[in-house]
Amino acid sequence: MAPTEDEILAALAHYRSIVLQNNNSAFVRFVRHAETAVGHPASTPESITAARQCFIYRLLYVSRPENLDPSLRIDAPTDVLTKWHALVPIFALDGSHVGADLDRRAQLRQAYKSGVELGLSQVEGAEELAFPADFETLMRQVDSLEGNGWPQYREEGQQVRFWDGLGESEDEVADRVYGPDDGLAKLAGLDDWEVTAGWQCGRGPEATCFVIYCRNEVEGKDWGWRYVAQLGQYGEEIFEDVVGMLQWYETLYAPPLDHRFDVYLPDIFEN
Repeated sequence: MAPTEDEILAALAHYRSIVLQNNNSAFVRFVRHAETAVGHPASTPESITAARQCFIYRLLYVSRPENLDPSLRIDAPTDVLTKWHALVPIFALDGSHVGADLDRRAQLRQAYKSGVELGLSQVEGAEELAFPADFETLMRQVDSLEGNGWPQYREEGQQVRFWDGLGESEDEVADRVYGPDDGLAKLAGLDDWEVTAGWQCGRGPEATCFVIYCRNEVEGKDWGWRYVAQLGQYGEEIFEDVVGMLQWYETLYAPPLDHRFDVYLPDIFEN
């Protein structure tokens, strides 16, 4: 049975809450680490301040802080906590991007959906497939699914981005729609499934994510849209709907917050 809108919204809210809580806990420790770090004997107050700023900006994956809105700039490590609510949507600290311009978001959603539909129209047997309703519900709420971790952690290959998100043109999205003749089943690790069509929605280290219309008669799985994460040597994960995918994704490759977290606490005064 397809999930209701309320079930999808609840799963999405839980996912975002888990990621947000983990990131907040991580940044509390990052701030404490930066504030208590002792500079080298030759360090000046200015160089210590600069090193602490650079450490926080690296975590946020910001290379040009002068391009940030002045209200979001980090002067002291604690700024990341006092400005937390403003930073969350900018840096997807709850695991998702959400644009501020509602009209622009609507345009990008339509381009994404139209791109998928265009691609499906070019695959034999998939011309009449309807865009998955649960994914459309998801798109009305967020513009991407980034996964657990802070920006540096995600961008440097520690996380799978299940949905790359909005921002592509219709043709760019259509180019990532595949059918059986494109080897879709093999790409997704669904060798025992029949597939009609699908599209690549995300990627990560040794991973590719798809939304695929498929069935598996042996397992009693009828035709339907499913969410697939092909994880290389770790095999594949297959979900019947967005709710199941989010429940799995909310803890995927989450940075450890126990004693192993120390690996993310370098000497901030070393280049």
